[in-house]
Amino acid sequence: MGDVLSSIPGASVKPFTRVALTSVGAAVAGSALAISSLAAPAFATVESPNIIEPTPGSTQINIVGFNDFHGRILDGERFAATLLQAQQGFGEDGSLVISNGDAVGASIFESQILEDQPAIDILNQVGVDSFTQGNHEFDRGLDDAAGRLQNATNGPDLAANVTKADGSKPFDEYALFTINGVTVAVVGAVTQETPSLVSPDGIAGLTFGDPVAAVNDVAARLSDGNPDNGEAQVIIASYHEGGPSSNVPIETNLANETFRHLTEDTSADVDAIYNAHTHQTYAYDAPIGDTTRPVIQAGSYGANIGQVVLTVDAAGKVTASASSVVPTLAATAIPEALKNDPRIVEIRRIVEDAKARADVLGQEVIGTQTGDITRAKQYEPGSLTVDPATGVTSGGTVTNQDDRANASSLGDMVAQSMVESVNGTGRFEADLSIMNPGGLRADLIDDDGKVTYKEAATVLPFANNLSVATVSGATLKQVLEQQWQTNPDGTVPSRAYLQLGLSDAFTYTFDSSRAAGDRITGMYLNDLPIDPAAEYHVALPTFLAAGGDNFRALTEATSVQDTGLIDLDAFVDWVKAESATESRDVDAPTGLVPDTRRNGIEIGGYPFDAPVACGDSVTLSLSGFDLASLGYIQNSTVRASTGVVDNTGTESIVTLGEAPVLVDAPNKAELTLTIPEDFATDTFDVLVDAAPSGSYAIIQVLVTCDTGSVPPTTNAPEPTTSTPATTPPVADDGSLANTGADANALVGGLVAAIVALLLGGTVIIVRRLRMRGE
Repeated sequence: MGDVLSSIPGASVKPFTRVALTSVGAAVAGSALAISSLAAPAFATVESPNIIEPTPGSTQINIVGFNDFHGRILDGERFAATLLQAQQGFGEDGSLVISNGDAVGASIFESQILEDQPAIDILNQVGVDSFTQGNHEFDRGLDDAAGRLQNATNGPDLAANVTKADGSKPFDEYALFTINGVTVAVVGAVTQETPSLVSPDGIAGLTFGDPVAAVNDVAARLSDGNPDNGEAQVIIASYHEGGPSSNVPIETNLANETFRHLTEDTSADVDAIYNAHTHQTYAYDAPIGDTTRPVIQAGSYGANIGQVVLTVDAAGKVTASASSVVPTLAATAIPEALKNDPRIVEIRRIVEDAKARADVLGQEVIGTQTGDITRAKQYEPGSLTVDPATGVTSGGTVTNQDDRANASSLGDMVAQSMVESVNGTGRFEADLSIMNPGGLRADLIDDDGKVTYKEAATVLPFANNLSVATVSGATLKQVLEQQWQTNPDGTVPSRAYLQLGLSDAFTYTFDSSRAAGDRITGMYLNDLPIDPAAEYHVALPTFLAAGGDNFRALTEATSVQDTGLIDLDAFVDWVKAESATESRDVDAPTGLVPDTRRNGIEIGGYPFDAPVACGDSVTLSLSGFDLASLGYIQNSTVRASTGVVDNTGTESIVTLGEAPVLVDAPNKAELTLTIPEDFATDTFDVLVDAAPSGSYAIIQVLVTCDTGSVPPTTNAPEPTTSTPATTPPVADDGSLANTGADANALVGGLVAAIVALLLGGTVIIVRRLRMRGE
């Protein structure tokens, strides 16, 4: 049989005969399946989360699959033990172990720095029988995927839908295995979106076709009775593509066209379908004609395995099936016999060796920094020292190293690195970026002025891909509202508030005393108000794009594009670029410097839906204008100002109020805003800023006056709202430039240039502030 099969084009063959199952060892009580052995129709059962045990007297094929391992080698021992345990009842010769793509790439530091060779070594050691290609296998281009990686795996490597310009296929379409006397085919296909997920140069000349069409074509050949083009009695589709949601009814995922296509349009010749790519967890008994078949995905990062057991009759026809998503064993739950298995012992050695080598390689210096750039902290009251001249804090007894309820210099810097990295590809456009605080796992401490690769990798250890989610302005508001956390059932989690890191161009105001869902009172992008109906492109980790950390509004995105960038890789490249950029100010520090400005300020007491008359005053309660990172600036003054332009084109800044921040009550202040009597009826953008940090926010104030002595502008336009911008423009002095400034806006009386005022040693930037007389 082996000699015949090995001559079939497009096939990879493992032509050994597995031992037929004639007896069964002790089954786990309560987990043995009661599956009918009647010949056809076949019906699936879902057994999650138990390991499926054999049915005595039946011929069964045990398939143990996993997906999106992404080089998670530190859990390699637990993962390998689970793969081996799931085979024990059937015997390893009665089982088939398959990888469904992204075995490597987007990996943790210890594997990534060694080009994922430790991950490949672990998977080879545990006996993976076939490797379907994922998009991350193409991270370094076709030469690496079809060369180094394909040669390193014990293979075969599969991708039926990938074709070169000359019509040849760089990977096998399928692999054949003989298990218990039954010929089993695994047909692999990668997501058709791969070209948008990796560098175009690396895959030039490749075509990524419809994965379903490719699988169906192979399945038809394997079922046509012609031994010259291959034959299989059982066919498994291994798709590196999947549904968008975990643990939901199949109807929910079927609403997604990609998942529906995989599930309903895959040929009935296929007996089971493995999914991947979307990192979701599900096991379905999916209808196909007058029968059903398993459709399964096992999450990601080695956290689960996906087991499918097929019962076959004497002719090799599937008569019943069962599927289960099985959680990976805890370290303390690995049986002693498996701990001492030579393969597990070798995996343990591989991991320890990789860790030791990574510690050395991680010392590569990728950039420089001046000052600590850290997560938010909580301090023992009264323990901080504040420099009266600069407001810079020092010392202090830290009681919480990772205060996820507060803004940080590190969170905002990582967010800024993401938006710049995504836009730097030239393939995507992002307007802003958000970063979840739990994704930051360490600080960048300035102990020697240098940033090493390992330090960056320790900050961002999860190796998330970066995505671009397209959301409406209204959805963006919901995302910010969900910083006040609730679980899906409405309960409040132990972390009741999570502060998102935000890129520089985005600011907002909030009032925590308002009702849930109505706390965000204003949002600005590039100093233009967010339009609830407009679409904005948000760069973010895939974890957030999937609604992680209860930011469920992000699942309402009209589209989510995987950029193919890994957060760590993008951050490292960004640090290198920032450190190589010469400062415009010879006295300014180079490399990374801490952000001193907070993007969101709490403003209470302002009647946002009511006008203010000329000559009247409104007292605002301000808070949350300080960061909480090591060395943050404690502000001493708050101020409100607006810009006016008369019909001669003369611009000026009007201060509407100013107040000190009391030393014994930091991070909050009462600011009285007074509208001059000579103002005209109009809506004003009022800048509320804190010095000396430069934190600011913008509020719109509706002013009503009987008359106005300020000369009115002519042909003034209606107030405009923001439109998405590709990259926040930067002024020559390094501050964010005013946007949306064109000739019409200038004629209309909008202040289109940056107006800088010096107050207490800090520059106050007034952007898009306007006044229009009636």
